[in-house]
Amino acid sequence: MTASAADYVWFNDYRRGWLSEMYCLTLIKDLTPVEFLSRLDADFQGDFTGMDAFAARDMEFQDSQDLYGDYMLVGAAPVLGPDGPWTLGVEINGTVGTDDQFMAVASAGTRIVSHYRNVNALTLFRWWEDGDLRTSFEWPRSRSGSTPDALLSTMSRVGYDLGADGPDPGVSGKFALAEELTGVRITADLLDDATYTAGIVTMPDPEWTSIIIDIPDANGGRICKKVTRQEVEDATRHHP
Repeated sequence: MTASAADYVWFNDYRRGWLSEMYCLTLIKDLTPVEFLSRLDADFQGDFTGMDAFAARDMEFQDSQDLYGDYMLVGAAPVLGPDGPWTLGVEINGTVGTDDQFMAVASAGTRIVSHYRNVNALTLFRWWEDGDLRTSFEWPRSRSGSTPDALLSTMSRVGYDLGADGPDPGVSGKFALAEELTGVRITADLLDDATYTAGIVTMPDPEWTSIIIDIPDANGGRICKKVTRQEVEDATRHHP
């Protein structure tokens, strides 16, 4: 049976842990939760039965951080697809499942499908195959990846209108597209009742290419200078 965006409108009202407002869901083929988290070099936190228990641990984790974003809590639960075992990765206000630095490594020898929504309603869909980011998009008519058009027929089938003025089914469409690629149907009961093996993932330092130094001088003016990353690295090598 073909998945449909209409099958997932229930998620708009799924309030456990604010998941519907800011989530990342990741499906990983043929890896156990422990194997998946190990590929992320996660610091294991134990098992939590049910979304309420996992969400409570996530709130405790987020409250303990001075600056949110340096670390993410990922829950991983076993799920079954028509072709065998999968792992479902769950993050509340997390981004690990859409980060190519993590998923290119985690998808070695397998398939990963992930989708995301942040508190500002930005959404994202990503599909990796054996380290290769095949298709990625926020807006369905603006796609990237090594095969950006590989899912066009599937997208149309689940409810995307790819015409110039076609509506975007948003989160519901991304759920349905993920189901078509994995065979795994996510339900409220599945999220509510799963046992989540949790791990804390250290996020990589963000890449930067330059900074702007803008400070007042002694005469009431300002000193403004652009400094490139290369200049900083060269200076560090010459003046350790």
